[in-house]
Amino acid sequence: MTTGVTDHIELARQFLQRSKEYLNDGDPHQASEKGWGAAAHIAKAAAAANGWAYEHHDQFDMVIQNARHRFRQPSLRQYGHSALVLHRNYYLHPSLLNSEAIQEDIEDVETLLNVLEPFLT
Repeated sequence: MTTGVTDHIELARQFLQRSKEYLNDGDPHQASEKGWGAAAHIAKAAAAANGWAYEHHDQFDMVIQNARHRFRQPSLRQYGHSALVLHRNYYLHPSLLNSEAIQEDIEDVETLLNVLEPFLT
């Protein structure tokens, strides 16, 4: 495992923890963004470990799809979608944010990390 992969996994775990803390503190915007950050970094780890391109936000879905097929994990599609929803929340008015839905999406991101990490270490 390369240092870049390890660094991205560690950052993903840190962002995941912060997302939970922000949600508990009543800050759904930051909870969503940190959840998205966790997903982005585990995708960066997967890309680095497999030689896939991931330099731009729009490549996130392709990395998740590549991982889904390579590791035979069809559930990654759902978990990746939840991460994209968390990212979208950044642009929404606070009155449109639902903490319960955000919590479920963060749980999906946690599962994304838990499913991918064993393939990367």
